[in-house]
Amino acid sequence: MSSRSETFLSWVLTISAVVIAGVTVGREVTDRRERVDIPNPNDPPTLVGEWEKLPAEGILVGNSSAPVMVVEFSDLECPFCRRFHEQLLELRQAFKDKVAYTFIHFPLNGHRNAYAAARAAECAYSQGRFEAFISAVFSTQDSLGQKAWSRYGREAMVPDSAEFARCSSDTARVERVDRGRALGSLLKVRGTPTVIVNGWRFATPPTDTQLRRVVNDLLNGRELFGK
Repeated sequence: MSSRSETFLSWVLTISAVVIAGVTVGREVTDRRERVDIPNPNDPPTLVGEWEKLPAEGILVGNSSAPVMVVEFSDLECPFCRRFHEQLLELRQAFKDKVAYTFIHFPLNGHRNAYAAARAAECAYSQGRFEAFISAVFSTQDSLGQKAWSRYGREAMVPDSAEFARCSSDTARVERVDRGRALGSLLKVRGTPTVIVNGWRFATPPTDTQLRRVVNDLLNGRELFGK
């Protein structure tokens, strides 16, 4: 087995081990980090090793061969994630198939509806309506916990409403959501959204101007952040 394959296998096995053995412990650690670790917005972006593997752990939206890939650890109850989602929509409208993004679930424990929202998003994904669903949730985020998932499903035009209702009301753990949280813990994700663009991880979410500048630099082959 090649060293690259061994590294990838190690990555997968490590994440799986965290999911299986550490869900409860992970909650406690994440809660503690949410309280005490505040990123410094002045810190420069850092390069994530083997970042190309990240899209396999989330949900790809857009062209899989896009030259620019935005990876986002996100929480559907997070207001900062809602704002960043609006940025992403505008970015993709501006750059078309040149930009895609990967959504990785990282529901925060301080948000009581976040895990259920992630589950419902996975239910919408299974019917091909993931992007429409998260847009529907973000557009009326203040109604989380008061508005039925079936209403979000109708707004997202999920075709099989009965199956969506059954799926979204299930209380079982959701593998991809737990894997996202485990991966976030391995990468020391402190909050949401955590944004990575072609491997460059931002200390805090980039502004629209910063994000567009980075995309333009990548598309034009310019060096980023002195490297």
